[in-house]
Amino acid sequence: MRHIRTFLAHTSAWLLTGAAIFIVITVNGWWQPWPDLVPHVATFVVIFLGILYEALPFLTAGALVAAGIHLFVRPEWLRSVLPKHPVLRTISGGLLGILFPVCECGSIPTARSLMQRGAPASFGMAFAMAAPVINPIVLISTSVAFAGVWGWDFVAWRFGLTLMVATVVAQWLPMPATIAPVDNHDHHDEDADEQLPFVQWLAHAAVDWLDMVRYLVVGAVIAASLQVVVPSEVFLAFADTPWLAIPAAMMLAAVMSICSTVDAFVGLSLANTLPPAAVMAFLVFGPIIDLKSIPMFAGLFGWATTLRMLALVVLVTAASCAGLEWLGWL
Repeated sequence: MRHIRTFLAHTSAWLLTGAAIFIVITVNGWWQPWPDLVPHVATFVVIFLGILYEALPFLTAGALVAAGIHLFVRPEWLRSVLPKHPVLRTISGGLLGILFPVCECGSIPTARSLMQRGAPASFGMAFAMAAPVINPIVLISTSVAFAGVWGWDFVAWRFGLTLMVATVVAQWLPMPATIAPVDNHDHHDEDADEQLPFVQWLAHAAVDWLDMVRYLVVGAVIAASLQVVVPSEVFLAFADTPWLAIPAAMMLAAVMSICSTVDAFVGLSLANTLPPAAVMAFLVFGPIIDLKSIPMFAGLFGWATTLRMLALVVLVTAASCAGLEWLGWL
């Protein structure tokens, strides 16, 4: 299995390198085998770089937080402070996002470090899903965007629904026995006594960053490709059909792959097109599941668990937003 993973990693690296060379040559006009393809390639580059530049600062912040947890949080201490009841423990994982202002790209490496230091997998998954919305930066941006439009209730529902979805999915989902290790952490641990704490911290952060950025790049390529092939207007065409508006908004959020720190303002731009429940689905589902975070989740939990998680998040988010709309609360 390790040889297969190595082969796939090397093959993916060569394919991405070849694609990057082709894009550079095509966009600069050095070779244009299909002239009609040039505008689409240029659009792909703009979208891809936008996703990448938006995500990299938060991935870096997450890697730094994860490295600090790995170095300075003792497993015995972490296990002692976590609630004993499994449901309360999972809820506390989601609420921990209040202390860490990271989006989905930063929450996943942080969740992995927490689990490596002794936190249960359900705790780590709840944190990874909820932190992109529960953190103060996103709550402030949501309040600025929507408090004067649909009121503070809308802001509170985004907080509550995200925490509920993260708790329910992480509690119900069968977790893998182990999580994927981070390459080269053992090497750093062997040399830790010879390094200053600050150097150790940066070294561990660099390993986490390099390990997760490959999944980010793959996800950004997929998201940018789909946005070129399937424009957002296709999804918004379902807005006039009540029972399709919520799933269409969720699909749009996954394809757009917008960072949770700014998605409230994109959601605000959809307020004249989509009903409130569909906009809520956009704002709850997108930060948990999008095309750039799916490969990152798979790198941590494995594809089997990630696909089950995706199905549960879709069901719980759609059902809860539809229920709030039916009750007249949104």
